[in-house]
Amino acid sequence: MIARIVKAVGGQYQLDATNGFRGIAAARGIFRLDGITPTPGDLVVYESSGDPDVPWVISEILPRRNYIIRPALANLDRLLITAAATEPAPDFFLIDKLITVCLVNNIEPILIITKNDQATAEPQIFCEVYDRTNLKIIFTSIDDKKSHIEIRGLLPEQVVSFAGQSGVGKSTLLNQLFGDEMMETGGISDKIGRGRHTTRHVELFSYAGGYLADTPGFSTLELIDLGITSETIEQGYPEIAAVSDQCRFSGCRHLGDLGCAVTEQLIHPDRLERYRMFRRQLDQIKPYESTAQQTNNRTRRYNKKKRR
Repeated sequence: MIARIVKAVGGQYQLDATNGFRGIAAARGIFRLDGITPTPGDLVVYESSGDPDVPWVISEILPRRNYIIRPALANLDRLLITAAATEPAPDFFLIDKLITVCLVNNIEPILIITKNDQATAEPQIFCEVYDRTNLKIIFTSIDDKKSHIEIRGLLPEQVVSFAGQSGVGKSTLLNQLFGDEMMETGGISDKIGRGRHTTRHVELFSYAGGYLADTPGFSTLELIDLGITSETIEQGYPEIAAVSDQCRFSGCRHLGDLGCAVTEQLIHPDRLERYRMFRRQLDQIKPYESTAQQTNNRTRRYNKKKRR
């Protein structure tokens, strides 16, 4: 029997399955011995525990497509990164971090620009900065029904989370998208999109054959906390990866060294500057210092052992 973990609190896991099953489970001790923690988003095999208080037990975690350590979330399909066309000013450092986390972890990043109707000028800066990334960008506002339909179309049968800085209108957007349906389904509540300071645990809410993730937020973390290393950060910059094999020296770090093929004509200069800052920071961190990397390595070893 297979279900998805939708919430994990105090060693108990709330399970949800497409056949209508709902239940509370504990996890077998083998996971602790392997250094693996069952995580919201995980697809798991469960069976009867014989305990009426916690009637189910997780016996196996199926291979993960991806895993983010903070907030703890597995098998995420899409991350909708929200920013505003007006106040607050866009935090491009945060946006670049989130894009990198997505591309390194096989998650599709989509940039949602809110308050488009309040912009004093056309917010072309987002198109200019991310022109060569092939990143999908959707401009939206409270009364823009067409954009709302487009955003809803990204959700069916997907595990999706919203992320972005405070004050960009994320809660307003979510109410516009799901207001009536929240009341009808009972599976999605006004918890979705609430302030990051009030959300302590990741929780998935069933929607359109998929799930919406309510998380404590991504905004205060460093790349190393999200599992990004100096070896993987380039994957978060498609403009750089596209020409990196043209650099004169193998292993080029693209920090402006002699023979580097990466120029400001191929990537927006501000985005290149942010990449170089992130890269220098990561170069100073020893691999063993990355808790996220250690966790991902344990997950890979666990999956290999299960396949054997």
